[in-house]
Amino acid sequence: MPPSWISGRAAFGRPCVLAAPLAEITDSAFRQVSFSCGADGAVTEMVCAAGLVRGSRPSAALLSRLPTERGWCAAQLYGHDPDELAAAARAVAASGAFDAVDLNAGCPMRRIVANGDGAALMRDETLFARCVEAMARAVSPLPLTVKTRIGLDPSRPAAARLARLAERAGAAAIIVHGRFASRFHEGPPDWALVSEAVEAVSIPVVANGGVNSADDALAAIAATGAAGVMVGRGAVGNPWLFGEIRAAFEGAPAPRGRDDLSGEELLEALRRHLALAMEAKRLSFRIAGGENPAEGGDAARAACRDPESAVALDARRHLINYFRGRPGASALRRAAQSARTPDELLDAAREAVAAFRV
Repeated sequence: MPPSWISGRAAFGRPCVLAAPLAEITDSAFRQVSFSCGADGAVTEMVCAAGLVRGSRPSAALLSRLPTERGWCAAQLYGHDPDELAAAARAVAASGAFDAVDLNAGCPMRRIVANGDGAALMRDETLFARCVEAMARAVSPLPLTVKTRIGLDPSRPAAARLARLAERAGAAAIIVHGRFASRFHEGPPDWALVSEAVEAVSIPVVANGGVNSADDALAAIAATGAAGVMVGRGAVGNPWLFGEIRAAFEGAPAPRGRDDLSGEELLEALRRHLALAMEAKRLSFRIAGGENPAEGGDAARAACRDPESAVALDARRHLINYFRGRPGASALRRAAQSARTPDELLDAAREAVAAFRV
C-alpha cells in the first residue's frame, strides 16, 4: 500500500499534495499522470452510491483503475441515505482496489443538491453525522475521509462544527474547500474558516480551493496549519503543478514546470496522457457494457458510443490547458472543437507546435 497522507505530516515529513475529485476529469489516466508528476494521492470523481448498490454498470465503470495506476487513491461516493452509502462503501472496500473511501458532502451542483446529496448534507448535521458513521463502520479497517465546504452560505459557516462531527462519527481525515457552496468556485477561499476546522479536531485536515500555484499552496498552509492541500482545476492541463508544490513544501528548487517546457515536450506529455486516456476509456466502457459511463453531462457526451469519441471529447479541456499562454493557443482551441479522435487532437497540437517555431 502506498504511503497514506492520513498519517499526517509524519507520512512525508511535509504537507501532502492531493489531486481533487473533478467530475469527468479525474479518471485513472489523469490520476496516473498526477502521480507521475508528484501528487501524493488522489480521489476519484464522485460516484452515485445508489447506482452502485443497484448494480449500475456505468457507476461501477467510474471506479475503474488501470493496472499501471500506482498511488494512494480514495473512491468518492455521494448520496444521503446512510444505509445506501454504507452498502456502497462496503462494496468499494471489498473490491480491494482503493486505499480509502470518501464521502462527498460539498458538491454545490444544483442537480446534486436538489436530490439532497453533496452540499445538501450540510443542511442536516444529524444526517451528515449518521452518513459518516455508517460509512466508517462499513469500510473499517479502511479509512473513511470526508470532503466538505466551509458552509452552505456566508450566513451559515460550519467548517469547525462539521469537522468535529466527522471526527466523532469515525472519519480518519477531512478535506475542506474554503468557499461556501453558494459561491461555487468564485472568489478567494476563506482560509480563516478552514483554520478553525484544523484547530477543532485531531484528525488531519486538508485545505482545498483556489490552489493554482506553489505560492498559493504555501499561503494556504501558512494560513491554516493544514496537513496538506488538494489541487483541482489548477492541475488540469498542468499536472506539473503537483511537483512544483511538493518541491516548495520540501524547500527544494522548483522543477521545470509547464511554462518551462518546449512545445515538443508538451506534445509528448499530451501524447502519453491521451494514450492512457484511451486505455482507461476502453476499460470503463467494457465495465459499463458498452454504455457511456458518465452519469451526467452534455448531449454530446451522452451521444458518445465509442471510446475514441469519448476520449476526444474529454481531452479537449486538457489539450487547451496544456498549451495555455502559448502562441497559437486560440487557433488550437478552435481546432480542438472539431476533433473527433485522439489522433485528430494530436494533429491539431502538432500544427500548433509547428506554428510556435515560425
